[in-house]
Amino acid sequence: MEAGLLLQFCNWSTLVVCMVIKFPQIFALLSAKSSRGVSLKSLLLELTGFLVFLRYQSYYSYPLLTYLEYPILIAQDIVLLLCVFHYDGSMKQAIPYVAIFLGGWYFLTLQKWIIDLAMVQPCEQQIQYSGPHWLPYSEVVYIVKGIVMEDEEHWI
Repeated sequence: MEAGLLLQFCNWSTLVVCMVIKFPQIFALLSAKSSRGVSLKSLLLELTGFLVFLRYQSYYSYPLLTYLEYPILIAQDIVLLLCVFHYDGSMKQAIPYVAIFLGGWYFLTLQKWIIDLAMVQPCEQQIQYSGPHWLPYSEVVYIVKGIVMEDEEHWI
């Protein structure tokens, strides 16, 4: 019974942290009224990774608690993205990105091999694994994000 309670605590504490993890960055943008220091490339890369992972999890009908934090993070990334476009004075540039992400959301599940390829699965029995198996994938996203951000002067 204690293990179940501990697991419930971990699940809900993760969700609570994910609900506020981007708030400091959002509040910094709002108070500065500038998107200086926020890399559009890294934000798009992170958003793409989250969307692919969320689509994969929902496509294979994994339990909601294994990926519930991703819609929360995606919503916060979208707010950040809109703030970047707003403070850059280019809200119209958001339209192609919305179209690309919505099209990509649909395209990922046209064929099973597309979504499997998008997740860069190294093993043959990939469907049997849940969120913790993909932790190394998320680490790769953050490593690539760091490489992309090398050319940026400042970032929050």
